[in-house]
Amino acid sequence: MAPSLKQTTRVRTLIIARLFVATFFLFCAQFVFKINLTVYYAIISIISILSIIYVLWWLTGKSLTLLAYIQIFFDLLIESILIYYTGGIDSVYSTIYILTIISSSFVLLPYASFYAAALSGIVFTFTVLAYQKHWLPFAYILPSPDFISTPDAVYVFYACYVKITVFVIVSILTYYFSAHILRLEKQVRMQRRLVFLGQVTSSIAHEIRNPLASISGTVELLARQLNDRLNENQQNLMTAIVEESSRVKRIFSGLLDYSRIPELKLSSIDFESFMDQVLLLLEHQDGYQPQVKVSRLYKGKKIRLKADPEFLKQAVMNVLINAHQAMPEGGDLVIDARPSRNQVSMIIEDTGSGMSRETLNSIFVPFKTTKKNGTGLGLAEAHKIVTQHEGTIRVKSEAGKGTRVEIILPGG
Repeated sequence: MAPSLKQTTRVRTLIIARLFVATFFLFCAQFVFKINLTVYYAIISIISILSIIYVLWWLTGKSLTLLAYIQIFFDLLIESILIYYTGGIDSVYSTIYILTIISSSFVLLPYASFYAAALSGIVFTFTVLAYQKHWLPFAYILPSPDFISTPDAVYVFYACYVKITVFVIVSILTYYFSAHILRLEKQVRMQRRLVFLGQVTSSIAHEIRNPLASISGTVELLARQLNDRLNENQQNLMTAIVEESSRVKRIFSGLLDYSRIPELKLSSIDFESFMDQVLLLLEHQDGYQPQVKVSRLYKGKKIRLKADPEFLKQAVMNVLINAHQAMPEGGDLVIDARPSRNQVSMIIEDTGSGMSRETLNSIFVPFKTTKKNGTGLGLAEAHKIVTQHEGTIRVKSEAGKGTRVEIILPGG
């Protein structure tokens, strides 16, 4: 499989960044915290040779993930050599592993920082023990370090504990920020696709909707004028043409709505009055099932949230219509709201037909629908609107048992 452009760029960035960082630390090692010249030149040689290999490998464009793992491994090795020759546990470079923890999350995946932190802790502990016990793991290629002092075991234990704790904390923070950056990148990509989709759709809709309306209107007129002359089969054919024309118009209208990036006008909303209004409007929508029993558990909770009422109304309406359509014979619909810190969780749960795991995995994909006359844009539109509010929408469902939708939005 060919590597993605993002992966290629990040591996290249890691190679370049390493050279700058290595130059800085080696400058410090030579002129600020001096080490043995043989070791100094050996580290420079290792970094230079490895950088040449990395660049040549990167140019092939093959197995870049493996290249990233190899870079991280050798980074840990070089960092350990530097610590070993600059005082072990008291080395000024003892926290240099933080750079590898951060870079692993940047080049690979956010959770890679945890593996890098664990490996850094193991390698650091081994390096400290090697210095304490005067082991010479590099005896055949490098000189022995100057063992200035040998701290007692208790001091070494607590010093290792503190620095390994720092590695863990850095890995957690790196994971959090990397995951957040990935979400932002995903939103940016989605917005770019929506802009492109909107431009294409507007152009297509302009060219098709007007002729389509003319065709539909003409067929309806012909059906009325020729009603007495058409047999039942021909009348059914005319009706099918009108219905399919209306369906295509509905698809284009939904696509235009979906492709627009909403300009939100945020305000503080009282959830109870907002939801009561949505439920009142729902009664006049296609797909509404009057036999569905609605439980309004949010009543009297006095919850406020921050949102654009018009766009949020559209998102919630889409979710509620889906719930009603899943219960054509009636059922229970539970609506609740729960405040949590600076957020509000809106919960909509039904006892309808539910969804299979395969359907659940693609519910936010536009035009993906299991309904005969559906457009597949309802939940996709809801997801887009909630995301624009910097919120989250989660769906749990099981075939034959119902669906639970949770919409998490900023509190107001």
